[in-house]
Amino acid sequence: MYIQMKIAPPTLDEAARLKALYDYDLLDTEAEKIFDDLTQLAAKICDTPITLISLVDADRQWFKSKVGLDAEETSRDIAFCAHAIHQKEIFEVEDTLLDERFCDNPLVTSAPNIRFYAGTPLVSHNGHAIGTLCVIDDKPNKLTEIQRQALEVLGRSVISQMELRKNIKELKQANEHKTEFLSNMSHELRTPLNAIIGFSRLMLDDINHHKLPAKFSEYISHIDYSGKRLLSVVNSVIDLNKIEAGMMQVQVELICIREFIKDLEGMLAITANEKDVAFLVNISDNVPTHLTIDHAKISQIITNLVHNAIKFTDSGKWVKVEFSLNDENLMITVADQGAGISSTDQTKLFGKFQQVGQSKSSEGSGLGLSITLGLVELLGGTIKVLSTLGSGSIFKVMLPQQSHHDVLQKSVVQEKANFDRSSQILIVEDNEINQAVMLAVFESLHTSVTIAGTGEEALEIVNDRHFDLILMDIHLPGIDGRQTSEKIKQNYPQLPIIALSADAFNQHKFNENDKIWVEYLCKPLEKEKLVQALNRFIPLSPNT
Repeated sequence: MYIQMKIAPPTLDEAARLKALYDYDLLDTEAEKIFDDLTQLAAKICDTPITLISLVDADRQWFKSKVGLDAEETSRDIAFCAHAIHQKEIFEVEDTLLDERFCDNPLVTSAPNIRFYAGTPLVSHNGHAIGTLCVIDDKPNKLTEIQRQALEVLGRSVISQMELRKNIKELKQANEHKTEFLSNMSHELRTPLNAIIGFSRLMLDDINHHKLPAKFSEYISHIDYSGKRLLSVVNSVIDLNKIEAGMMQVQVELICIREFIKDLEGMLAITANEKDVAFLVNISDNVPTHLTIDHAKISQIITNLVHNAIKFTDSGKWVKVEFSLNDENLMITVADQGAGISSTDQTKLFGKFQQVGQSKSSEGSGLGLSITLGLVELLGGTIKVLSTLGSGSIFKVMLPQQSHHDVLQKSVVQEKANFDRSSQILIVEDNEINQAVMLAVFESLHTSVTIAGTGEEALEIVNDRHFDLILMDIHLPGIDGRQTSEKIKQNYPQLPIIALSADAFNQHKFNENDKIWVEYLCKPLEKEKLVQALNRFIPLSPNT
C-alpha cells in the first residue's frame, strides 16, 4: 500500500511562536558551550547517538547544538521537531517504520536513518514552543521514566539559558542607551559649570588686587565651592555604573581635615539657612589635623546625607554633623529632627530611584542614597540608619583610614607656569561662554590666543598661519573635533593637539596610543592642569 509521510501543519499560534523565536536572536549564531554541554548531557542520559537543540522557523529546522550529526539544518516539511512543537509534553516515536507519519520520511529511509525520536518542546516564557531538545537513535527505542524526566529538565535548562542570553543582550542595549544619556547629560551640565567654576576661580585668584568687601570674597568662595560640588554630583551620577561594575578607583591623599570640613560647612549652611534649619558641626578632639582620605567621595557622602536631612527637617529645628575617630576609623554622624523613617521604608532606603515615606512627594531623582551606599562600600566602610517615624533620623558612617604608602601631602605650591608665552595657540570652541572662559583663563596667564568657532574655520586658519599648539573641542557643529584634528594632522603631523570636552563619561575612550591627540582635558577646565599641559607641549627654551 502506498504511504506518504505526513507534513506537520503550522501551529495555531504560528505568528506569535515565530516572534518568540526571533526575539531570542539565536538562529544562525555560532556554537556556545553552555548549549553544547546540555546536548552532551542529554545524549549520555538517554544513551542515544544523536542529540539536537532544534529551532523551528517558518521554513526549516536549524540546529543550535548537535551531537552525532553533521547537518546544520533541514527542511521543516521533513522535520520531526515540526510535529513535536504541537504539544507541550515529550513527543516520542518508538519505531518510525511502524508510524505512517514517518515511515517514508527521507530522514528515515536515508541518512541519518532515524528509527527512534523523542523531543521535549522548548517553550518560551510566554508559552510558545520554538523548537525541541531531541534525542535520536538508528534503532527502535523507548525512554525510561527517569530519562523522560531528565530530558524535560534539560529542555527547561535550555530555554532558561536562552532567556538568560536574551536578558543579557537587553541589559547590554539598556546600558548602551544609559551610556548615551549620561554622555549627553555630562556634556550639557558641564558646559555651564565650565563658566561658573572658571570665572569664580579667576575672580578668587584676582580678588586680592581689588578693594572689595570681605563678604564678596566669601560669596565667591561659596559659588566656587558649590560649583565644584555640583560638578562632583554630576560625576557621581555618571560614575554610578562604574561603582556597580567595580571599576571606580579610590584616590586618596593627605589633607587638612578641618579645612575640608570648613569648606563643606560653608556650602551646606547656605541650604540650611534658606530653610531656617540650624546647622551644627562638631569635630571631636581625637580627629588629627590631617587624614588620608578620598576627599571627593567623602564630600559627596556627607553632602548627600546632609541635604537629605535638611530636606525633611522643618523650620526651627536642627541638623547636626559630628566627626570623630574610633580605632583608626573616621566616624561621620548626621542627625536630624526630621520626619523619621518607618522600619518598612528603611529596608528600601538605599535602592536606586527609590523615594520612601514623605519623600515620595518631594523633588529628587532617588539616586542620592544609592550613590552614597555605593561610595561608602567602595571606601570599605559601612552605613547604618537609626530612625523612628516622627522622631528624626541618625545616619552613622564608618570609613577605615586608607593605608596608602605612596600618598604624600600635596604641596601648597602649585606647578608654576613655565611655558613659552610667545607661542601661537589656537582654541577651537563653538560655545561662546566657553570661549569667554578660555580667553579669560589665558589672559590671566598673560598669553594671547586665537579662537575658531567651527572645525571648518579652524582648518582655514591653520592653513594660513603657523601654530605651536591647538586646543580642540571634540563636540563641534559640522565636522567634529576628531575629524578636524585628523585633517590637520595630515598636513602638520608634528603639531600637538589637546582634546577638550565636557563629556567626562567618554573620557575613557581617549587612547594614550592615539596619534591624533597628545592629551584629553575635561571641562570645566582646571587651570592647574592646563598649566601642566602648556608646560609640557610649549615649554620655554633652555636659552630663554
